[in-house]
Amino acid sequence: MPLLLVQSCSLLASSTYLASTLFTMRGLSSFILAALSSVGVRGAVASSCVLNHVSTSPPTGSAEVALQSYSYCGGTLNVTAYVNNLSYNKIVTLYFTNRQNESTPLSALSLGYESSVPNSKFEYWIAAAPIWTDGITQLLNITYQDTDDGQTYHQLLDLHVKATGAPPPTLPSPPAPYATPSGFGNDVTQYLAVESGSEAEIAQTGLFRNVNPAVKGAVNGTVVAARSGPFYSQTEPDYAYNWVRDASLTMDVVQNLYSAATSKTAKAAYEQVLFEYAVARATEQTDPNLKTGLGEPKFYLNNTIFSGPWGRPQNDGPATSAITLMEFANDYLASGGNVQTVKEKIYNSSAYPHVAPVQKDLLFVARNWSWPSYDLWEEVQGDQFYTRMVQRRALVNGASFAQKMGDSATSSTLAAAEKALTATMSQFWDPNREIILYAYSPVMDNKTSYLDTAVILGIIHGYAGDNVFSYTNPQVLSTAVRISTSFIDVYPLANKTRSISAGPLGIPVGRYPEDVYNGTGTQVNGGNPWYLCTAAFSQFMYAASSEYAAAKTISVTNVSLPFFTYFAPEAKLQVGKSYSSTSSQFKQVIQSLDGWGDAFMRTIKYYTPAGGNLHEEFNRNTGAPQGASALTWSFASVLTAAFARAELRGNGSYIESLANLGFKANS
Repeated sequence: MPLLLVQSCSLLASSTYLASTLFTMRGLSSFILAALSSVGVRGAVASSCVLNHVSTSPPTGSAEVALQSYSYCGGTLNVTAYVNNLSYNKIVTLYFTNRQNESTPLSALSLGYESSVPNSKFEYWIAAAPIWTDGITQLLNITYQDTDDGQTYHQLLDLHVKATGAPPPTLPSPPAPYATPSGFGNDVTQYLAVESGSEAEIAQTGLFRNVNPAVKGAVNGTVVAARSGPFYSQTEPDYAYNWVRDASLTMDVVQNLYSAATSKTAKAAYEQVLFEYAVARATEQTDPNLKTGLGEPKFYLNNTIFSGPWGRPQNDGPATSAITLMEFANDYLASGGNVQTVKEKIYNSSAYPHVAPVQKDLLFVARNWSWPSYDLWEEVQGDQFYTRMVQRRALVNGASFAQKMGDSATSSTLAAAEKALTATMSQFWDPNREIILYAYSPVMDNKTSYLDTAVILGIIHGYAGDNVFSYTNPQVLSTAVRISTSFIDVYPLANKTRSISAGPLGIPVGRYPEDVYNGTGTQVNGGNPWYLCTAAFSQFMYAASSEYAAAKTISVTNVSLPFFTYFAPEAKLQVGKSYSSTSSQFKQVIQSLDGWGDAFMRTIKYYTPAGGNLHEEFNRNTGAPQGASALTWSFASVLTAAFARAELRGNGSYIESLANLGFKANS
């Protein structure tokens, strides 16, 4: 969700302060602590470490930066460099190759000022960081950016590095599970039931109140991100905008209800809202004041561009919008709709630019997918996994849809872009940390765990059903267990493991372990669990269970084993084995996944206030709701998890019954 304060992206060390990797402080090795204390700067190293002197004095002539010395001891890299004091603002970065002998955006270490060099115009810049997870094979170069005058200086190194000292620790395993939930719970079934007063009914009503919001100046087809801002009693944070991403994910819920509704009145209401949404999206595309093309993140509720400072571009919006509207168009046609209507009111942007946005959004994705973009939390610029996943799904679906619309030229363009994009997806896998990286770029601020729930949301919103990062992909499973368990030691709330009714609670999940956003601003230890992030893990578990049930087999690899060890320990699965649907182990895994899906949902239930209103966050210490009130995305995430649960249970009438409740009046 958007932040009030957009933080700048800093070029920081890939492993700086990464002593505990993955699990915040869980498993912090005494060896690492000893290494950090014993490996000093400019020569103060333990006897078992080798200090390599590169230059004994500052450079002369035109050289402005030079490496003085380095050591790589016990997995900790210690460097000192000479940097000419040309101006006040500097960025000094050492680049290296990792243990795979590859140079990536992650294999970089930022240096910081220590002191001036006596009788010289140079300064000492230093870094000492544990980077045992990545490893080092070669120091490539050191780069000095003088940001005041825009100049950049380099020193090529090509120094092969030999590790010294004690061996570094190995990658920690996930912690022991604190609960072993199994099967569906009646309490969660009741919580999500289609009846007055249930959370599903409250969430649907809350979502509808934020679609076509009844506030002055708001136009049809827009979605207010939350009932928080100048139009509402809660004025902070100001979320009284139409975010492109949030609106598309909200309208995707409306589309699901449209597809399932058998009540003609309800179906007609959903259809009207979705056509209004298409017009609103086309209006955004044609706003004359766009700053970054279709990558603009948000608009006022009158559907004019927000032109103030913000994290832009956010190139996931055009993709998620196109996905939602293509799904609507396909279901509209399946319900007897007219192809020409789809062309005129949804697809053909060339002929109908003021009402039909899909073709334009798809071509934007095809032409701009490789450009860096801000993430869905609006904080970090880089190559985002979430963005690439939804872009890929848009291109996969778009190539087929364009062909259906008789537009073979656009179909070919989209198919070619999808092929090129898909070829880049493997770069997000980090074999050293055994996670999918949320972004393939230098880490922003102190986000050194490399863990982000955006990856799981990328699977949920971006999986195209073609085995590219599916729910049961081993790399996805490894990432899921490491993200979810990373919050156990971060949130005191995680110590509460059972609800009042004695049902197991799932892990309260936030955006990422280092988060400092508290719902209105930033503070140390200010980040909290989010309803939508916790719901995402509930939906993920249901979807993984469903995918395994369809495949009728579970295969275990070294990469996927930690997931099963944590979430299905009683199955006692073994690496290299496959388990058929008739085996007791397979059935145990399915029961465990179903149980964990309910456990995550039960956490939401436990920390939802009386009345069922879902805020943005719940406090890490008390569980009290926090941040924006009535967050539309929170409502949508609970509903999509409920849809996944019903599908898994074979309850085909669930979403139909919910859909037939109809579109509730706004207020």
